[in-house]
Amino acid sequence: MKLLLAGLDHTTAPVEIRERLAFSTTDIPAALMQLTTAHDDCPALLSEAVILSTCNRVEIYGVTHGATTAQSLVRFLADFHGLDEEQFAQALFFFSGESVARHLCATASGLRSLVLGEAQIQGQVRTAFEAAQSAGSIGPILHRLFQHALTSGKRVRSETALGQGAASVSQAGVELARHRLGNLAGCRILLVGGGEVSELAAQNLLANGADSLIIVNRTSARAQQLARQYNAIAMGFDDLPEALSMADIVISSTAAPVPIIYREHVANAMTTKAQARAVGVSGPREQPCMLLIDLAVPRDIAGDVATVPGVHLCTVDDLQEVVRATLGHRAGAVSTAEAIATAEVAAFQAWCQTQDAVPALTRLRERAETVRNAELDRALRRLRDLSPEQRTVIEGLTRSLVNKLLHPPTRCLRDAAAHGDGQRYAAMVTELFNLETM
Repeated sequence: MKLLLAGLDHTTAPVEIRERLAFSTTDIPAALMQLTTAHDDCPALLSEAVILSTCNRVEIYGVTHGATTAQSLVRFLADFHGLDEEQFAQALFFFSGESVARHLCATASGLRSLVLGEAQIQGQVRTAFEAAQSAGSIGPILHRLFQHALTSGKRVRSETALGQGAASVSQAGVELARHRLGNLAGCRILLVGGGEVSELAAQNLLANGADSLIIVNRTSARAQQLARQYNAIAMGFDDLPEALSMADIVISSTAAPVPIIYREHVANAMTTKAQARAVGVSGPREQPCMLLIDLAVPRDIAGDVATVPGVHLCTVDDLQEVVRATLGHRAGAVSTAEAIATAEVAAFQAWCQTQDAVPALTRLRERAETVRNAELDRALRRLRDLSPEQRTVIEGLTRSLVNKLLHPPTRCLRDAAAHGDGQRYAAMVTELFNLETM
């Protein structure tokens, strides 16, 4: 068994690359099937697989019992997304063995996030785990690993102060708007999207003095629900151009596979805003301007929008200025969080070591049961006059004898595995009891 990880994140790849390798919710089942299914007499790349795809990372976690290499996973990513390997290969990182466990536990704990300590990553790790369960691509190794990672994240959030400050992408986006524009009171703010990121953004905007929110979503019922909850105006997706012309700040976070806001939309909105000022229906600012913050990956807002005069466009990669400003408030919790993640990795590794003993113990038990059943049948054929109660007593006697005889070697092998010597002891048991012939 070999544990593998191939991926990239905000530290190795800009959003322009991350969005091209991102897996949508609908992509993931097919991708997991490709990873774990044999094709044309070729073995499956992985015997177990989980894909974690968020705005800041794309990672494939896998278990292989074969010769799958990092290059095999690079080719899979290129083929699945229709890309040349040269377009992204240099941005990938690869881990194997215990390093995979260390990375995942740290990730679920918010220690590898763009926004240190963000709470959403734990939910994203759980979603990835559950998607793999639904696809049938997860087995005992990754099941155990992800359980330890989720436990690590839960403990970090309950036992440390790592999540204090701007500890979510949404909150960091609002902080970015506040840093760029100052007081948010009187600003008209457009939220595009009705998911968790937008809802958290609405909460943080109101907490930071915003008093004029517009919500646009493809599902009008969801937009209206959020509007009622946060005292906002709900508008249909077809009304997006009009909503843009009303906004001073735009925060977009949809799951659209392609941009939904183009240069033409924003240029027209800026023209409308300028005309409104000319007739005295102006907003709170002297010159028409608009701040657009794109929190989506793939991006919601086309990059050339930034060329429109008076427009400032930010992506998730621009949140670093907020992250740096709030890092000092949470830095003291990092060492405690790292210690928690390390403890969960150690627990996972201890479990893995005990797995070295499982195949030998299973074969030993099977061999003992085969011998017991054969000898019991032989004895019962010679003792034909036994009552049912007597037969039950004899069968119980044989089962008890086997259990007592197997207990010492079983305990010894499990103890050896727990101390990292399981393979050697398993080989000894296999040879002593001639288990290779089974």
